[in-house]
Amino acid sequence: MDSRAIYSCFIVHNSPTAAAAEQYRRIRNNIRIAAGKKEQISLVITSPSPGEGKTTSAVNLAVSFAQRGDKVLLVDANVRNPILGQVFSIKQWPGLADGLASNIDFEESVYLTDIERLSIVPGGSHLPGAADLLDSQAMSEFLDRARKEYTVILFDCSAVLETPDAIALAGRCDGVVLVVSSGKTQQKKALEAKRLLDFGKVRILGSLLNRG
Repeated sequence: MDSRAIYSCFIVHNSPTAAAAEQYRRIRNNIRIAAGKKEQISLVITSPSPGEGKTTSAVNLAVSFAQRGDKVLLVDANVRNPILGQVFSIKQWPGLADGLASNIDFEESVYLTDIERLSIVPGGSHLPGAADLLDSQAMSEFLDRARKEYTVILFDCSAVLETPDAIALAGRCDGVVLVVSSGKTQQKKALEAKRLLDFGKVRILGSLLNRG
């Protein structure tokens, strides 16, 4: 991920008056409305295919929720290709995979950021079968622990058509935000991703058009 791409992940923080920042705040508010009166929410951020702006969207949404006053935990659930550690310039481990595969304390995988009220969990070590742990009792326990401390929990997850991870994880959360990229996402793949999410009985709380 180059420096320009990393900068775009923080546009809500670095350029709060930019039109794109305003759009992220608008989407944040729409998600809040879609979630109803529920104050605490957990969401999976995903896309039909890889490279369509999931991480950029997840980070900017996380920052916008934190700016609203929510206590936010952003989790890198793309354990096959984790990238949040690079975005936030922190070490990759111990992270989510380590926490799910072992008995390390929850706090050991949580890292504070320079943004007030925003903490992150990086993807963690490359462990065999780590992705299977996203649909495990250990994942349920991780979520239970996170819900005790955070009002918003966002998972940056792999693409719907890439792996079954997003659908498996979304079943444990309140819903999904589906990111599509203008000029890149193929309509048939977007429709197939929606079909799979519907088949998995996943609630789509919103979609986000990333203009790249």
